Amino acid sequence: MSQQVFIGNTSDFPLGQAKGASANAVSVLVVHLKNGYCAIANKCPHLGLPLAGGKLAGNVISCPWHNSTFDVCTGRNLDWVSGIAGVKMPGWVRNIVALGKQPHGVTTYPVTEKEGKLYLHPGD
Repeated sequence: MSQQVFIGNTSDFPLGQAKGASANAVSVLVVHLKNGYCAIANKCPHLGLPLAGGKLAGNVISCPWHNSTFDVCTGRNLDWVSGIAGVKMPGWVRNIVALGKQPHGVTTYPVTEKEGKLYLHPGD
């Protein structure tokens, strides 16, 4: 792995929650799961709006703006623009709100834990 950036102590990232952090001007969401830590870009690929504040259910986060969902460990898109601010939309409206953008995932970043400290690898 290349460069690592300290993003906080493990105690700063409660189990089952997504918390924002910054590494070399890269805004990320770090999620503490039972099997470790995952980090994704704090930027939905639909319109570039922040994912912070989205609902986290296990390892899936939903965009608080247009309800797209992503796996926080793989970055994979699971559902694309399914609503607005938590309210579901019918398929024809989803196509309009998607603005012609095709579904794609969110950037992920490796996280390592060492002696109670978390490090992000923003260049990997």
